[in-house]
Amino acid sequence: MDASMMPMQGLSPQDQNKIMQKLNELQVTEMMNTYNGMVDRCFGECITSFRSKNLDEQETDCAKRCVQKSMAFQTRVGARFAEKNAAKAEAAQKAAQ
Repeated sequence: MDASMMPMQGLSPQDQNKIMQKLNELQVTEMMNTYNGMVDRCFGECITSFRSKNLDEQETDCAKRCVQKSMAFQTRVGARFAEKNAAKAEAAQKAAQ
């Protein structure tokens, strides 16, 4: 069994479902906050004038670079989090033996 699920072993299936639903809701909320932050940051940095309804080439290139950098950053953070979480789970598993 996954070490992260061990604390839920003593809970009823209904309680486990409630907790998993709440975790999913929190994950969606966090994803939306991350996305909204990226949009705010990239818009603020890249969109400098409102002289037409279309973005000019410079604004488009800037927005693409900004989104790429933000996505690369989020990917890197996610990978580091997964590494730390795996190490923590491994340590907990060794301690339980």
